[in-house]
Amino acid sequence: MKILICAPLNDNDINKIKKAFPYHEYVISKNVTQEMIDNNDIIIGNPPITLNLNNQNIKAIMLNSAGSDQYIKDHILNSHTILTNASGSYGIAIAEQVLGMMITLNKNLKSYVQHMDKHIWHHLKGGKEIYHSTVMIVGYGDIGYEVAKRLKAFDCKIIAVKRRKQETLPYVDEIYTIDELNKVLPVADYVILALPQNQSTIHLFNKEKLLLMKKDAMLINVGRGSAVVTDDLIDVLKQGHLYGAALDVIDPEPLPATSPLWDIDNVFITPHSSGGFVWQSVHDFYVNLIIKNLNHLKNNESLENEVDFITGYRKNVQYK
Repeated sequence: MKILICAPLNDNDINKIKKAFPYHEYVISKNVTQEMIDNNDIIIGNPPITLNLNNQNIKAIMLNSAGSDQYIKDHILNSHTILTNASGSYGIAIAEQVLGMMITLNKNLKSYVQHMDKHIWHHLKGGKEIYHSTVMIVGYGDIGYEVAKRLKAFDCKIIAVKRRKQETLPYVDEIYTIDELNKVLPVADYVILALPQNQSTIHLFNKEKLLLMKKDAMLINVGRGSAVVTDDLIDVLKQGHLYGAALDVIDPEPLPATSPLWDIDNVFITPHSSGGFVWQSVHDFYVNLIIKNLNHLKNNESLENEVDFITGYRKNVQYK
């Protein structure tokens, strides 16, 4: 097979793949051309959708992103091409970020950093604990799993909200569907959004849903910025509703310097930086996933993380 690697992998990652499959031909390039697309059987990474990807010779595209929405619309890919995503790669890194953001707002660390800059010794009153809290995770995939696993160490009650009802999920105490969201939002101390972007998730959290949350609840978004109506969130926070908001993803991105969100004290913003190939855990999972899927292809087996072109979700999800 001829393999094009355009994912943001380092030399060590690429050597692992080549060592596992030494008899394939490889093209390594971050600047993908149409000629590369036309002359390779497998693409590892996210090729530009500006190129013609509807090519029968492409057996599989193994995305380095969890999101795949831009590749499953308008028949961009040939019907013979298998598409896989990188779900599972980012859970550990993003889960650490979630805990960091929660603790930053809970323990007033944002304010204390500002005090340090001004050399101020001042003890702030109040705060919030994670201990014994009720945490709702909306979108219980790999990120939700890794977050729940860590929050159980804080003796939290975990509520998962998913598209479809399931009897059990690891580390989860109660399971609801998206249709039941309004019923369970008022009980959560923390609402963590780990949603993909699709027609059912865009602007899911509008003013109505934000006001259903507890007055002292915290909203954390590490999925897609489009899940929250930004102007509604600003209005709700200015009303004094919600303990705070921790946002690694925002609509729009980058967030304009003129946005009022920057100046709201109980908001903590990071620039869509919680996941990504800066983290070793991401490299390890993704490279191992690629090696497993190349082996599945060789043996004419189903691929892991195969994307359903109708729903945009993985066909099969296995928790670790």
